[in-house]
Amino acid sequence: MFEFGDIRLRPIEREDLKVLHEWENDFEVIMYSRNMPINFVNMPQLEKRYEEWVKDEREQRFIIELVDSKEAIGIARLEHKDWANVRSADVGTYIGKKELWGKGYGRQITVALLEIVFNQLNMDRCEASSVEYNTRAHKVLEACGFRKTGIMRQSAFVNGRKWNRVYFDILREEYLKIRVELLKKVLGSKLDAYIEKHCSIKE
Repeated sequence: MFEFGDIRLRPIEREDLKVLHEWENDFEVIMYSRNMPINFVNMPQLEKRYEEWVKDEREQRFIIELVDSKEAIGIARLEHKDWANVRSADVGTYIGKKELWGKGYGRQITVALLEIVFNQLNMDRCEASSVEYNTRAHKVLEACGFRKTGIMRQSAFVNGRKWNRVYFDILREEYLKIRVELLKKVLGSKLDAYIEKHCSIKE
C-alpha cells in the first residue's frame, strides 16, 4: 500500500468488484474516464477482467481509498512501457464517487502516481491521455507538470459526435524540478510525515 496525504493506493482485491461494478455501470463516470458510457459490464465480465489483471505483470491497478475512513473512492492504473531503452509509464485514474469531483482528489492521486513512477520505480517518463471534453482532467495533468504533446483526431464517438483524444507527458527531470513545490501544495501539513516515511527531498 502507498499512503499519500488523504489517500491510500492499494491493490484491487476480489471483494472490491462490487463497488467497481457500480462505477463501471455509471454513465457519467465512464463517459469521462473512458469515453465509452454505454459499455455496461456485468459481474461475470468484471470477474474475468480481474483474473486478467492479476496475471498482467506490466500493469498495476489500485483502489484509491481515504486514509481515515478506508472508503473506496476510485481506481488508478499504472502500465509499464519500455521502448527503445526508455522506461515509461502510462497512468490513468477516475474517481467513482461523483460527489467528490472537484474536491482536489484528482490532483492528489495524480501526484501520488508520479511519486510511484519517479521516486519508487525510477522511470524516465510518464504519459497520460484523456478525451478532449474532459477539460477537468486536462487541468489536473497540467497543474501536476504534464505537457500537452499531441492529439489523436476524432478517435472517440460519444453522445452523437466524434471527439479528439489529447495526450500529455512529463519527463523525470521535469518532475524533479517542480517536485518540492508540488508536494507542498498537495500535502500541506502532511508533507513532513510523507518525507520521513517515503523519501529524502533535495532542492
